[in-house]
Amino acid sequence: MRLARRYNLAQLVVRCVLQELNNLFKDSQPSEEAQAPLVSLSPDRQQRSRRGLLELAGVIRCSTGRSALAYMAYGCYCGLGGQGWPRDQTDWCCHKHDCCYEQAEYGGCQTKTDNYQWTCEDHVADCDSLNDRCEKILCHCDREAARCLRKAPFIRKYALWPDFFCGCDHPTCNYY
Repeated sequence: MRLARRYNLAQLVVRCVLQELNNLFKDSQPSEEAQAPLVSLSPDRQQRSRRGLLELAGVIRCSTGRSALAYMAYGCYCGLGGQGWPRDQTDWCCHKHDCCYEQAEYGGCQTKTDNYQWTCEDHVADCDSLNDRCEKILCHCDREAARCLRKAPFIRKYALWPDFFCGCDHPTCNYY
């Protein structure tokens, strides 16, 4: 009896989360075929500071017209951290963004704490007036990810994709 109750409670929680995501999708996307997430529910995925996440969320909203929350826990790379093989074009956009941030960190930039000023011009993040090297790099990474997400289809089955389905094999950043 207890096991059945726990299972029913878990089903209820999953249904509520999925309903909330559906509401986000309805409110924030031009079509069902054009989305992707940016935060993982996995506890071992590395967390980024709120400040850096806000810039990325804003750039995504500017480019796609959708909330960055629509990309939460999508596939294996959209969200914080990433592992395994990207599931689709949207997930590849997130993998490429992770690689861009990795290069920025290698170059001495603090991707978790650095922020930058930008404006939205014709659905493109404009950060050409930035003078700081790291701010320019981070804005470039975020802008390219948002452009990629705008073009990529959103496949609902990859929303809230469990990390254990991602596996261990993963592409290197040399792919780009």
